[in-house]
Amino acid sequence: NGRMGTFGGSYMGFTQWALASTKPPHLKAMAVALSTSVRAYSWYPGGSLALEVIIPWDAGATQFNKQANGDPTTDISPEGIERRMAELKAGFDHLPLGEVIHRLTGVDLPLYRDQLAHGGAGDAFWDPVNFRPLLAEWTVPTLLVDGWHDYPLPGVVEDYAVLRAAPAPVHLRIGAGGHLGGGGEGGMTDASLDWFDTWLLAREGLLGPTPVKVHVQGQGEHWRDLPDWPPRSEPTRWYLHAEGHLAPMPPEAPSEPDRYRYDPADPTPSMGGIGMLTGGTVDNRPLETRPDVLVYTSDELGEPLELVGPVEAELHVASSLDHTDFFVRVCDVSPDGRSVNVCDGLQRFDPASIRRNPDGTFTAAVALWPVGHTFATGHRLRVQVSSGAHPVYARNLGTGEPPATATTLRAAEQAVYHEPGRPSWVTLPHFSG
Repeated sequence: NGRMGTFGGSYMGFTQWALASTKPPHLKAMAVALSTSVRAYSWYPGGSLALEVIIPWDAGATQFNKQANGDPTTDISPEGIERRMAELKAGFDHLPLGEVIHRLTGVDLPLYRDQLAHGGAGDAFWDPVNFRPLLAEWTVPTLLVDGWHDYPLPGVVEDYAVLRAAPAPVHLRIGAGGHLGGGGEGGMTDASLDWFDTWLLAREGLLGPTPVKVHVQGQGEHWRDLPDWPPRSEPTRWYLHAEGHLAPMPPEAPSEPDRYRYDPADPTPSMGGIGMLTGGTVDNRPLETRPDVLVYTSDELGEPLELVGPVEAELHVASSLDHTDFFVRVCDVSPDGRSVNVCDGLQRFDPASIRRNPDGTFTAAVALWPVGHTFATGHRLRVQVSSGAHPVYARNLGTGEPPATATTLRAAEQAVYHEPGRPSWVTLPHFSG
């Protein structure tokens, strides 16, 4: 009938935006999954480098090009794949970063050099692959699909925020998984086919009653229809307290800060979360025993607590360095002690972004990934604070040297405050229906 729809996830999701920017006349519907309209968005989370996204992608693209040119050297046997994964893990830890893709593939990839040289999604170098400015006047009905533990998710909900004010109908669907699980949607076929049947074949009654549908994790996992994103909620501060306590009331008495040492020679590792290869939900207890991870835990909940919406943290901190990171994670702690990650985020700081008080402290604002999770009665909320999650976020070497050539490692002495006048908190969206 001369009507075309486009579908795809991850890089193929981004290519839809590139294709759609040419405004083909037959394009009448899009289903974009696991991707945003800003190509560079997912490379620089929190101002860091997403090594677990950049290195596997760039190495894989290089190997694909070699195969396309007749090079049969890629071993796709189980043993070959296992060996390749070990090589990737070694690549995450190699310094300087500028050598990694050549060490893995024998090829110098211009894209990789550009990614290291032009850090930040807002760098004008990436403007040609930023299609978000087009979305304000978008006219093509668009379905956005992602998962709570996928690295592009904040960019996806930003796309939705622009599109909902545009002429085009837009729906947002957030599943329970990470990148490799299709955002919890598997092949993502059902929702996308209903979208195409609606807009290409004019079939009625296939779409939900509201534009947003999310899969709430935790107790009694369920899908929830929402009239918009973010949904109506009560943003509630949960404060860090002395002796590792977390509570929804601010601290009332002076206390000593909690201190730890972040050493990039032994970086705090990533466990679960938004990693492309290692993301998702895992038991965080091994991570929480490390001396470079602070843990704050609430009392047992007397009733279920459903969180749906954006999450942010504000820490009062001190650091011995001017180049440092702060990582914040929310976990669900069950009665047996299992601590499962719910959402997290990292923010990189440098002399331009640190505003020190006269006593040397500063405020560290960290945007976490959105949340959709119900904490059961008897469970506890937990907040982790650390200074890294390598290699999902590249370790901060502490020097501010260019990432392509930096090899010097400097450890940071960190302090997190939790007293009147210097409180630290995480703001959680208590869902109100």
